[in-house]
Amino acid sequence: MPRSRRARRRRVSEEQAIAMRERGERLRQAAQTIGITHAARAAGVPYTTLRDYMNGQEMKLSAVAALARACGVSLDWITFGTGEAPSLPESPVPTRGGRQTVIPWIDDREEGLRIGRAWLDATLARDPGTLRLLSIAGDAMAPTLQDGDLAIIDTASRQVQGGAIFALSVEGSVLLRRLERRLGGGIRALADNDRYPPQELTAKEADDLTILGEIIWSGGLPRR
Repeated sequence: MPRSRRARRRRVSEEQAIAMRERGERLRQAAQTIGITHAARAAGVPYTTLRDYMNGQEMKLSAVAALARACGVSLDWITFGTGEAPSLPESPVPTRGGRQTVIPWIDDREEGLRIGRAWLDATLARDPGTLRLLSIAGDAMAPTLQDGDLAIIDTASRQVQGGAIFALSVEGSVLLRRLERRLGGGIRALADNDRYPPQELTAKEADDLTILGEIIWSGGLPRR
């Protein structure tokens, strides 16, 4: 292949990469106007997919159109930068006080979930400072918790009692199980999905178990 043709193709590829990064930055700006987590949920797009889009990965047109509608901007602005750009709020929502609070992710990713204090006080009645977000992955706790659902964990609630669902740290990953205290100090770990057998933990294994907190709320997109 002639060198000039290779150079043209390389130049086109570089220009496409720049355009994709610029498109991702515009999408990030639009999502930040309502909160990145809110934008993903409102558009029905997984958070990880939105994150990849914002980082300059190739976008699916239907997903970007849904995100544009959720964020109240035009598809043309996200895609080509034409039209009026969205404006960010003049000041960030405080994490304490005021009418809203921000619940951070359990893995400390960049954006938390903004929740009205009135709803939080009436529904959960927990200290906002001990709450963390978790995105449900897998079907071990189905049908109670579905893959892709959002859950709120109370990191101050780690006492095993009553068969509550807890988030566990196992070899660097988060595992969800319903825990029951057994006679002799052991624990029985149960998945709500019958395909996953229960696990019996000895008193020593129970003492070594790392409990991140109790699942106190969960929700997801409407399912057909």
